[in-house]
Amino acid sequence: MTKKNRDIADVIPYSEQVDQTRVPAANDYLIERHVPELFLAPYHHHTSVEINFLEICEMDYSFSGTQTTLAPGHLTVFWGAAPHVVTDVRGNGIITNIYLSLGQFIRWGLPTEFVDAILTGAVLSTTAAKATDKLFMDRLYSEQDHKSRLWRRLHLTEIENRLRRLALEGWTTLLAPRTAPTHGELTSQALLHVEAMLRHIADNFTIPINVNDIAAAANLSQGRASDLFKQVMGVTIRQQLQRARLSHARMQLTETNAKIASVALDSGFASLSTFYEAFTSANQITPAQYRSQARRGNPFVAEHSSL
Repeated sequence: MTKKNRDIADVIPYSEQVDQTRVPAANDYLIERHVPELFLAPYHHHTSVEINFLEICEMDYSFSGTQTTLAPGHLTVFWGAAPHVVTDVRGNGIITNIYLSLGQFIRWGLPTEFVDAILTGAVLSTTAAKATDKLFMDRLYSEQDHKSRLWRRLHLTEIENRLRRLALEGWTTLLAPRTAPTHGELTSQALLHVEAMLRHIADNFTIPINVNDIAAAANLSQGRASDLFKQVMGVTIRQQLQRARLSHARMQLTETNAKIASVALDSGFASLSTFYEAFTSANQITPAQYRSQARRGNPFVAEHSSL
């Protein structure tokens, strides 16, 4: 059954859709499996390198407006910083996704041509479907609850070796690297700086931190950090910090009975008035109204919870 993408005119632009849920911790990875479906937002992007594997269906992706098709039985690899959206799904199948931190991907020292293609926005795929790739993804997914350091190291080594084999065997380029100035023209070190800033925000947004603190975490001046972050992520450091805090606040409002003043402070806001102003501006409703509507399952909440 063909699924058509929703009207994107009523939702938030991709630059406001940075997805932090798909950024694994250092020396770790994330894996998920689900029925492929269209995104609620028009585009999303994240800083992880993504490995996709489709079964019994094919899927159309749009990367910044350029279409490509993912075929069943093939591993597909791309850097999630490129704004992307699922525009069509054909067939009733499943997709398995692996997410790797940008730092992890770079540290492996994979063949330069392969790494450069990924970092300049190429979407790469295996040249042929292999039964061993299904077994590989099935096993990783079934073992995802093995979270000890030794198990995670084993799994990361296996993922590294599979990518190294892909790089050596050759690949099909589903989407060519960009030729216009974009994220990929930054150096690997610059991208690691951005990842360090994102990690610092994710780990510390609940306490009083500012742009200078975040820049220092990447060993950069505030000016250089701000320019670099905006160039890669499409939003400012301050916007990203506020979105992390608002996302946490929405979760607290939905899933706990904490007083709104406590939610504000626990989410890193310096005062209740600052929280109210930021929350109402981002969601067009007050925190109390948001909590009430979320608990009634009002679709308005899903529509306005992607900041």
